[in-house]
Amino acid sequence: MDEPAPASPRLRTGQLGVAAWLLFGWATQPFYTVLMTFIYAPYFATGIAADPAEGQALWGLATSVAGLVVAVLAPLLGAIADASGRRKPWMAGFGAMLAVGSFALWIGRPHDPTIIMPVLVAYALGAIGVQCALVFANAMMPALVPPERLGRLSGTGWAIGYIGGLVSLIVTLGWLATNP
Repeated sequence: MDEPAPASPRLRTGQLGVAAWLLFGWATQPFYTVLMTFIYAPYFATGIAADPAEGQALWGLATSVAGLVVAVLAPLLGAIADASGRRKPWMAGFGAMLAVGSFALWIGRPHDPTIIMPVLVAYALGAIGVQCALVFANAMMPALVPPERLGRLSGTGWAIGYIGGLVSLIVTLGWLATNP
C-alpha cells in the first residue's frame, strides 16, 4: 500500500489570504497611476517647478534615484523575505513609508521653489516604499497557491491592480473637474 505524500512544507492560506494579496495590488496601483504618471507628475512639472522641462527633468531624477535605491535593496530584501518568512511586518513598514511619502506630497504649492526638494524627497520615499513592499508581496505568492497557479494569481493581481488604478484615476479626475 502506498503511503500518502507528505504535506507541503509551505502553509497554504485560504481564499481570504488570496483576496488580501490581490487587494494589495488594488491599494498600491494608485501610486503609479495618480502620483507617478497621470496627475501629480504633470502637476509637478507644470505647476510646482519653474518650467515644464525642468520639472520633468527633476521628476525623472527623483524616479531614477528611487529606482537605484530599490535596485540595491531588492535583492537583499528578497533574501530576507525568503530566509525569515516574516513578510507582513516588512510590507507594513514599507507601506507606511509609501503612505508618508504620498501624504507629504500635499505640501506641493504652485511655483514655490522652496518646496521642490521636499516634494521630490517625499515622492522618492513613496516610490521606494511601494517597490520594496512589492518585494515582500511577491515573496508571499508561493504560500498562497500551488506552483501551477502562480501565473494565474500573478495575472489576476496585475489586472485587479490596474482596475484599482483606473478607479482611483477616475475618482481623482472627477474631483479635479469639480474643483480645478
